[in-house]
Amino acid sequence: MRCDWVGWLCLLVAVSPLPLHGQETLAQLEARARELRARGDAAGSLAAWERAAALDPKSAGIQDEIGFLLAVLNRRQEAIQHFESAIRLDPRSAPAHYHLGVAYWIEQDPNRSIPQLQSAVEIEPRNFDYRFHLGHALNATSHFAEALEQLQAATALNARHAEAWNQLGLARQNTGDAARAVEAYQRAVNLDPSNLDARNNFGFMLVNTGRAAEGVAQFQAILKADPSNNMARVNIGFAHLQKAELAEAETDFREVIRRDPNSAIAHYDLAVALKQRDQLEAAKAELGRALALDPGLADAHYTLGIIHWQNGDFDEAAKEMRAAVSIRPDYADAHFMLGTVLKQKGDLEGAAAALRAAIRLDPHNPGPYNTLGQVLRQKGDVEGSRQAFAEGASAKLKKEAELGKMLQGGTTQSAGGPPAGKL
Repeated sequence: MRCDWVGWLCLLVAVSPLPLHGQETLAQLEARARELRARGDAAGSLAAWERAAALDPKSAGIQDEIGFLLAVLNRRQEAIQHFESAIRLDPRSAPAHYHLGVAYWIEQDPNRSIPQLQSAVEIEPRNFDYRFHLGHALNATSHFAEALEQLQAATALNARHAEAWNQLGLARQNTGDAARAVEAYQRAVNLDPSNLDARNNFGFMLVNTGRAAEGVAQFQAILKADPSNNMARVNIGFAHLQKAELAEAETDFREVIRRDPNSAIAHYDLAVALKQRDQLEAAKAELGRALALDPGLADAHYTLGIIHWQNGDFDEAAKEMRAAVSIRPDYADAHFMLGTVLKQKGDLEGAAAALRAAIRLDPHNPGPYNTLGQVLRQKGDVEGSRQAFAEGASAKLKKEAELGKMLQGGTTQSAGGPPAGKL
């Protein structure tokens, strides 16, 4: 049995075709097509719908049915043409927009997929599948705030769908709502204990919110179900990192690398553990291996830049920070460090630009304000410097107040620095 990305139709072993009965009417052909599809005979159903289309060429519904079956039969380019034809005949056909969006998604064309899924939702906002798959696509393209809206609506429409809760957790996590992300992931795991992706996400967020022992229990459950799951081992190492158990973390990451030498994230995480143990040359070597395997690993560029900065090699530090922000333009910490390094190199204009970018991306961090104040003072901008220091002091007071509330409430904050685990 075979299912596509959205589980449109699981094709069963073909059954013997229904007999033809002379010249069938349109209604008879449609009934016959639906019965064949229900019996798992996609090719037979398609032939019946094509005969129906000859009798009613202006039916958007028939064009959509033909496209659906062509997609099931892996004739997606033909399917797309029929979905487009259905939409031309009836721009308000939600199923055609939805099916076209899914076909484009399978073709790995999110720029054309997402607008079609959005149209389906606009036409039928109470359809769970439309909301869920739009939210899934938005998550996959890092549009997490937009995904959040769709997935909250989807789980309201169907509270028993485990993967919808998993996707909602991902959207919440990436929009800064860690506590409710944990809650969503837990719902997903409770509904479907076999969903190892949801369990991994749940464990990762438990570790990130200071509940490392509970997180490790989730990763161990994953390994019990799937002993070859190296990401669970990576995340156990991440839990040791969060608890500053550096020797144990190093052992975990080396075991992952032994099993999979091409795991970029394991090399990166091992580098973090080695760096925290002050083994900087060994850490640099592991970061080099991580970047050789995955040049787009922004955190590895950032960490390598930090090591160069600690060693006083400001040119290489600036190079790595620029690489990090070119990969992730919203990487506030890398902008901050780039500004710090450029200040030390004497490039005050470049430093000010990088520090302003860091402030724009993370206005709650007092560090960039204070460094910007120093840069502006060196440039002779007394008023600008005074204002930057004042804003930094205000940000610091707010941060201390928030930390005080967290401590009073008994909430544990996770350790800072670039993330070690990976979802």
